[in-house]
Amino acid sequence: MFNRIQTRIFAFFMLLLIAVQAISFAMTFYANNRLQQQQLGNQLSIAELVFKSEYNNRNYYLSAFAETAAKDFGLKEVFIDDDRRSFLVALNNHRKRINADLAIAIDKEGEIIGELLLTPDGVNQGKVKVGPEQGNRFRSPLGSEFDNNNPLYLLGDHVYQLKFAPITSGAANIIGWIGFGYIIGDALTLSLSQQTGLNTGFILSDDKQNQQIISLSGSELSSDDEQVLANFIQRSQRSEEYLLWQSFVGDVQGKQLHAFMYLSRQDALASSQKQWLQQLILILLMLPLSLMVAYVIARGVTRPITQLITQARFIAKGNYHSKVEVGSSTEMQALAQEFTEMQQAILSRENKIAFQAYHDPLTNLGNKNELIRVTQSWFEQKSPLALCQINIRRMTEVNGTLGHEVGDKVIEEVSRRLRSFSHIDLVCRLNGDEFVVAIEHSEPKALRQLIGQIQQSIEAEYCYQDISLHLQVTIGLSYVHYPSDLETLLRQADTALQYAKKNRLDIQVYHQKIDVNSVDRLQLINELKPAIANDELVLFYQPKLDLAQNKVTHVEALVRWQHPDRGMIPPDTFIPIAEKMGQMNALTRWVINSALTQYLAWQAQGVNLAIAVNISAENLKDGEFCDYVLQAIRDKKVPIEALTLEITEDAVVADPDNAIKQLSFLKQHGLKLSIDDYGTGYSSLAQLKQLPVDELKIDKSFVQNLMVNSDDQIIVNSTLQLAHNLGLRVVAEGIENQATLNWLTERGCEMGQGFYLSKPIDAQALTTWLAQSLYQVNANNTVVELN
Repeated sequence: MFNRIQTRIFAFFMLLLIAVQAISFAMTFYANNRLQQQQLGNQLSIAELVFKSEYNNRNYYLSAFAETAAKDFGLKEVFIDDDRRSFLVALNNHRKRINADLAIAIDKEGEIIGELLLTPDGVNQGKVKVGPEQGNRFRSPLGSEFDNNNPLYLLGDHVYQLKFAPITSGAANIIGWIGFGYIIGDALTLSLSQQTGLNTGFILSDDKQNQQIISLSGSELSSDDEQVLANFIQRSQRSEEYLLWQSFVGDVQGKQLHAFMYLSRQDALASSQKQWLQQLILILLMLPLSLMVAYVIARGVTRPITQLITQARFIAKGNYHSKVEVGSSTEMQALAQEFTEMQQAILSRENKIAFQAYHDPLTNLGNKNELIRVTQSWFEQKSPLALCQINIRRMTEVNGTLGHEVGDKVIEEVSRRLRSFSHIDLVCRLNGDEFVVAIEHSEPKALRQLIGQIQQSIEAEYCYQDISLHLQVTIGLSYVHYPSDLETLLRQADTALQYAKKNRLDIQVYHQKIDVNSVDRLQLINELKPAIANDELVLFYQPKLDLAQNKVTHVEALVRWQHPDRGMIPPDTFIPIAEKMGQMNALTRWVINSALTQYLAWQAQGVNLAIAVNISAENLKDGEFCDYVLQAIRDKKVPIEALTLEITEDAVVADPDNAIKQLSFLKQHGLKLSIDDYGTGYSSLAQLKQLPVDELKIDKSFVQNLMVNSDDQIIVNSTLQLAHNLGLRVVAEGIENQATLNWLTERGCEMGQGFYLSKPIDAQALTTWLAQSLYQVNANNTVVELN
């Protein structure tokens, strides 16, 4: 039995623990005894130090104040004038400064000319009265002997701690003495008791062994306690039951004043005895627990080592899926478990490395490697296959405005929504904001329905930390046409996606014409610059209705490209080209000059319309743009209120500091400024407050469905209130019916525009439309400022 490793280990631990517990018990016992004696000695030493400090501090304080009062010129003056009433008032004023219990003044013949007592108890407690000795001679001779000692003064039933200082006239001529004193009583004993934790008191005794306790901090002493205390004070007889300390304070008219402190030894050692008992109980409890732990340890380390070596060699050959088994023995079980966890950890790391090679680390979706691996067999079998490339719009703005943490949460949410579709064979993330959905064996009709469901799911509102985001996606779809490969299918899906982005489409299916349009776009890039120089551009105007006057007072200028071969090209096609090719300044300057020229032409026809012109972020980056606008207005001799500049929120967000600086410069010169498409960008209220604008234009996406969408009504109504509180006018875009027009008018919206009033038309058509509409204007109308 004893030859077993487990038995030997347990016996060794048992003997070791018993020895340790015995030694610990003995050391604790002797240490507690020494600690108790030290604790008692320290408590008496502390009591002595506290008493001497408190008593000497009172002496010093009284002496210092007496010297200060003796030097008071006013007190000396009253003292010399022999005005007793005034002197008592002055003496009481000094007494009150230190709340002394006794104030006394003596002339140089030793007569008490002023004595004030503070009544310590009774119905008149706290009141000052004239002492009974006033007018009598002072009992003790005043001089150097009295000043240098610590005099105690018995007056009535109280002993005072008293200090004097001479009152001098001239260099060193003593004309009297002034003194202040505190009662040696309950206030002092209570303070000493609180500092030391001992019961404190003062006792008067005489030669006949009569004694009188004049102050005691605790309850009254029993007769036995008084006898123990008397024996200790008179004969220095110590007690086994009490912790005692006494000190002779001084003589008082034939009696000796002693200070004493005491505490029963049982109370003094109560905490130590309680601690000792707790330690003893802890030792008794730990002994069986320690033996139990020793037994468990002994059992846990005796697994047959040879079997573990065999298992280790088996694992080393790459067999990671086996479990370490060591037979029926319970020994070395913990070590076997560690071996099992080790092989699982190795397998997990290898799987993780393989997983990371084929998956996106943020979303755990497959990456392009996974897409290639999964679709390889599909292409080999020439299976029907569709790739859907999905782009999350405006992720750059989300990352730049709300931070990459929010951007990552958006990407994770989109991946979660994509994974929720059971009919999707594979979902992969290609890059930051683009996903690929691969679908095998799907009919076109069913695929279109699935794409619609995907779009609806992703574009559902997403809330993160009280931030509400309306996600939007652009989708490019391509079908395989064999012979083909994955790279071709991906390129086609990407071409469809880029086409959808450019044309602001939600979904685009790839076809060959799209590639042709890409070539056409390259041609437009080369033709835009000469088109501006050759005056191939034309302005269309969309009227703005003053809702209060029910009259058109403003128009918005919208540029079109009248291409000689391609016909009319909308701005969505060539304005992005102008922005990327650095042509926005030239384009905007052409629009401003043309708009000012048209304003003058309308004036000549008796039509008075202010014109709004859109500017971009690229214009604000041009340091000469603001000067050019103001100079053009001066050259054309057009009123400053005839022109309004509109800028989108996103243009301000791109570089808010520069935008505010440029717009402030224009505002200072009287130019009206407007924020276009308000609500679709990411500007903050703090930026809106700083912008020197006159007007907000609510984006049409909030107005078109205003009468059927309660959320849009809340947004528009809140925007109206916010703008009006900031002193801004509001223009609503996208008015499609009379009901919407009436709703906006009732809520104080200043202006509106939309297809219900008129689509953008050229200048001549607009003049004809005004003449035939209900919103006619003429030269006699006052132009309503766009602010």
